[in-house]
Amino acid sequence: MTKIDDKVEELLAKHPNLTKPEAIEILAAKNARKKQKRADKAERIDAKIAKSAEKRANRGE
Repeated sequence: MTKIDDKVEELLAKHPNLTKPEAIEILAAKNARKKQKRADKAERIDAKIAKSAEKRANRGE
């Protein structure tokens, strides 16, 4: 079994009223939110690094 299958089975065990397609949809939405959160964090870090580099460059002038 793959990791996603394990997660689906865990979710179905916890919530027996869910169907397998519903559980897969829930996990897909969760993964999409996690991916977006990581992308947002990386963007903030990159902006912070760029701002720091700009400040250093201005100090050197």
